Amino acid sequence: MTKEEIEAKEAADKEAAEKKELETVATALTPMVLEQIKASKPLRKDIFGGGDNETKTEEAESKKAAAEYLSKLAKGDRTATKALSAGTSTSGSELVPTYVSDQIITLAQKYGLIRQRAKKWPMQGINENIPTLSTLTAYRLAGDTAAITSSQPTTGALQLRAKTVGVIIPVSKVLLENATADLVDAISDLAAKAIAKLEDQWGLLGLGSGEGVFQTSGVPVTTLASATTYSGATAEDLLSMLDQIDENFLSPSMRWALSLSVLNVFRRLRAAVSTDKQGFLFEGFGGSLPPTMWDVPYDTTAVMPKTSDGSQAAKAFLALVDYDNVIYGDSKQYQMEISDQATITDTDGSTLINLFQQNMVALKVYGLVDIELSNPTKAFSILKTHA
Repeated sequence: MTKEEIEAKEAADKEAAEKKELETVATALTPMVLEQIKASKPLRKDIFGGGDNETKTEEAESKKAAAEYLSKLAKGDRTATKALSAGTSTSGSELVPTYVSDQIITLAQKYGLIRQRAKKWPMQGINENIPTLSTLTAYRLAGDTAAITSSQPTTGALQLRAKTVGVIIPVSKVLLENATADLVDAISDLAAKAIAKLEDQWGLLGLGSGEGVFQTSGVPVTTLASATTYSGATAEDLLSMLDQIDENFLSPSMRWALSLSVLNVFRRLRAAVSTDKQGFLFEGFGGSLPPTMWDVPYDTTAVMPKTSDGSQAAKAFLALVDYDNVIYGDSKQYQMEISDQATITDTDGSTLINLFQQNMVALKVYGLVDIELSNPTKAFSILKTHA
């Protein structure tokens, strides 16, 4: 064969190979992709449908269009493929990596009324007595030479006895080292909220006899006339609670403490009962800063009793608190410690965890505090349902 014949044969073989390649590509393309390519590129009709009279320019454009599509697939552009789906199990979702954010959304209610508002009292040790003095009485003399009547204060002491408060969380070392999020920071945040909740329960409800506003001896009690549920409270009951407060202790630090559901009991009260639409008794709800009931600000907290509670008869459910007389004794500020040597009890209360043997660590947050009321008979009042 001559040189020209050899070159002609090579060109024919090359064209046949390219044609076969294009036929393979065309078979794999879906109708939607064909429409996309046809809309942007002129295609050879002998490959994608039609006659066999395309020019060399059209053949080149066809090859170019197919090559561009294959290049997009190779680079990760999968917009045209529909057989596999990233959102369908067993049909592609397993091929898509799952990313975990290094940020955490903590689901916890907000607490901390005692921590925010109580009077902080740094303690020198675990036990500390705070001397107290009652007020003196002054007298007006009947004449210039009249004797001045003697007056003396009554002394006393408020006893602070710091108690350990804390949480401990066992964590696998592997989890701690490989977690995407900063577990130590996240656990510290949750521990702070858990401790704040406990302090609110301690200072308001009382964790034991003689503690908190609800259980300290001498705190005046107003009882509902006949209602045995929290929803039976009225605005007049709040006034009766205010009557129990020594007027010398009325100050900006005095606030109502109640749950949101009990607050809504008072929000629903109307100035008159009628079939006609009447104005609400407390028109200023949400409109005054700070919001008040009978000119006394209020705080809502999830630790206080709710209208959805079970048995409600003869139960305290609302408090009037002078936070200047809630003493928050702080003997040791809260701190965090991490150990991998101890043996601790698991969350089930019985299983022992040997941290070293089980390749774990324990995160402990603890402090020494006490919460006591001063002047409980004068600076506080609680509302209770009928028996």
